[in-house]
Amino acid sequence: MRALRIHVGPGALRQIRRHGLQPQDISTVAGAAGGPKGLILGPLDRFLFGHWLANSAQPVDLVGASIGAWRMATACLEQPAAAFARLEHDYIHQHYDLQPGEKRPAAERVSALFGQNLAAFFGGQEARVLGHPRYRLHILASHGRQLLRTEHPWRTPMGYLGAYLSNAVYRRALGAWLERVVFSSPGADLPFASDDFPTRRVALSAANFQPALQASCSIPFVLRSVTGIPGAPAGAY
Repeated sequence: MRALRIHVGPGALRQIRRHGLQPQDISTVAGAAGGPKGLILGPLDRFLFGHWLANSAQPVDLVGASIGAWRMATACLEQPAAAFARLEHDYIHQHYDLQPGEKRPAAERVSALFGQNLAAFFGGQEARVLGHPRYRLHILASHGRQLLRTEHPWRTPMGYLGAYLSNAVYRRALGAWLERVVFSSPGADLPFASDDFPTRRVALSAANFQPALQASCSIPFVLRSVTGIPGAPAGAY
């Protein structure tokens, strides 16, 4: 097999050598940020969630950030294979017209249109996503601190410069500028250690599902930060 490279620990390696990789062995699936990276996993997502994992019955935690969060939420929809095909189509066909004099679309307009796309994709299906009988969703977002607590024409760039330099020196110092917020399905335990970085937990609900998902997808300076997320601490996400 040349298309996939599998990295495992010694215990998992022994299990796979003895029994193969079985769907009932999976307890957590992680979806990383990075649009194109997530997009090319579409065929694998359709197979994993549409067929392979469907042949098991255990609970599975789905953890995602940005496009990874969109993917993991899509897995919770009815007929996930068809939903993933729509995700690929909608992502590829996003289009933001330039207004006269613009070199790139205004962040406000990108945020508004992106929010409309999420509403069209998930609208009315929040209960299905959050009440999935097997999958427990965890959406990761970054909550601004200090200069990044609110969005501002000069404080925000200065804040990200501070975050960049802090991270370059010592990763834990990044926590002075940004904290991790995990929006989780009601009652779901966190499936990963969070002592590496300041972390808050917020329960997902129908009211905050789409704002949390948009916050996770909001690339700084390309989209506006999301504020006023129901049930979450105040500030910019």
